[in-house]
Amino acid sequence: MNVKDKILGSILGAAVGDAMGAVTETRSIERIKEDFGGFVDDLLLPPDDCFAHGYPVGAVTDDFSLAYFTGKALAESEGKVTEETAKKALLTWADYPEYVRFAGPTTEAAIKKLKGEEVYNPRGYIAANNLSGTNGSGMKIFCVGLINPGNVDKAIDDTITMCAPTHNNTAALAGGASIAAAVACAMGENATLDDVIAAGIYGARKGYALAQKTAARLAVPNIEKRTILAVDLAVHCVNRGMSWEETMTEIRDIVGAGLNCHEAMPCVFAILAATRGDAMSGIKMGVNIGDDTDTIATMVGAIAGALYGVSNIPERYIDVIEKANRDIDLRGLAREIEEKFYK
Repeated sequence: MNVKDKILGSILGAAVGDAMGAVTETRSIERIKEDFGGFVDDLLLPPDDCFAHGYPVGAVTDDFSLAYFTGKALAESEGKVTEETAKKALLTWADYPEYVRFAGPTTEAAIKKLKGEEVYNPRGYIAANNLSGTNGSGMKIFCVGLINPGNVDKAIDDTITMCAPTHNNTAALAGGASIAAAVACAMGENATLDDVIAAGIYGARKGYALAQKTAARLAVPNIEKRTILAVDLAVHCVNRGMSWEETMTEIRDIVGAGLNCHEAMPCVFAILAATRGDAMSGIKMGVNIGDDTDTIATMVGAIAGALYGVSNIPERYIDVIEKANRDIDLRGLAREIEEKFYK
C-alpha cells in the first residue's frame, strides 16, 4: 500500500464518518434501526430532528471541518506546530458559519476568547470543571498524526500545542493525544492494528502526564485504563463469536459513545479492535453505535483509513462530500500533506 492511499484514506475516512454519522447523532442503536428501517450504511439526507437538518447529503459538521482546516494550517506552516498555528486554524474555521454553528461549548468559548469577546462562566469559581473533558480535541487532531508518520512522541507533543487553546485540561489532551498517536503509528511502515492500539494507549498515558504539568486537572475516569478495558471487551466479543450488532451494543452498554473523552476515545479503539482489517465496517459501527456518532465515526475513520488505506472506502464519496461542503478539497489536502511531509 502506498503512502498516497493511506493519507487519502485517513482524510476520506474521517469525512465519511462525520457526514454519515451526522444523520444518526443523539439517537440510540435501537432508535436508529427503527427510524431508518435498519442500520445506516450510506450517506443520507439529514432528517429534521438532527443537528445537521437542512443540510445536503454529504454535509460535514464541526468534526471533520475543523480537522480539515487544522490540516490546512499544519501544511501551510510546513510542520512548525505552534500556538499561533493552532489559533490560525481555529479562527479560519470560525469564518465558516455553516461549520461553526455545530461547535461544542468548549470550542465556542475558546473562539470567543480569541476574538477578544467576553466569556461569562457562571461556574467559573469551581475547583475543576469536569464537564470540559470533551472529545473535540480528538475530532480535529488526526492531521497531526498524518504530518508525523511513525513519530508517535512528536505527534503527542504537537497535540498538546494544537489543543491547548480550546481543550486545555488533562482529559481532553490525553484523549486528543491518543488519536494523534494512533494515526502517526498507522502511517509508519508495516504498522499493524495491534501497534496502532498500543500507540493510542501510550498516547493517552503520555498526553495525560504532559497535561498534568500545564493544564486544568479534572476528576474524571482515566482514558488510558478505560481504553485497555474497552479493547479487551471488544476482543472478548469477537472471540465469543458475537455478531457485529451484538458487539456494537455491548460496547455501547459498557463503554459508552458520548461527548466525554473517557467514553469517546475508548469507544473508538474498541470499535477498531472489533472491526479488524475493515475501515468501512469500523466507520459504520461508529455511525450506528448511537449518541455522539459523528465524532466517534470521524475518529474511527481517520485511524482506520490511515492504517488500511482508501481501498474499501468508496471514492465516489469524495465528489458527494466536496459538492456539499464549501472550500473542502479532500484530494488537495492529501496532496499537500504528501508533498510537504513524505518527500
